[in-house]
Amino acid sequence: MKIEKISDKIVYKDDNLTKKILFNESRVLNFVLNFRPGQGVPPHHHEQSDLIIHVLVGQGEMGVDGTIHEITEGDVIHCKGAEVFSLKNTGEKDMSCFVILAPNPSAAYSIEV
Repeated sequence: MKIEKISDKIVYKDDNLTKKILFNESRVLNFVLNFRPGQGVPPHHHEQSDLIIHVLVGQGEMGVDGTIHEITEGDVIHCKGAEVFSLKNTGEKDMSCFVILAPNPSAAYSIEV
């Protein structure tokens, strides 16, 4: 068993989003994405992995297959691997999201930024 504190992974940078790994296992990868207002990730997908995002704090927009959805604190989103998604903090305050990828797509996704 492993225990981590999400609060330890909520770290913001003015010049770029941050990605802080919680658990990196062969069957699952999870991390916290932290965005200052205006920061985001461009459209992409994880063909072999499902994605679950829990908005911990803040608000923003999530595009899924070209449709934009408003997201806010407490929302939980599930995307299948083939769905193309983007994520952006459109609010005036910082936004943090707890992310689960299952199965873990590759070591390339396990790098903190």
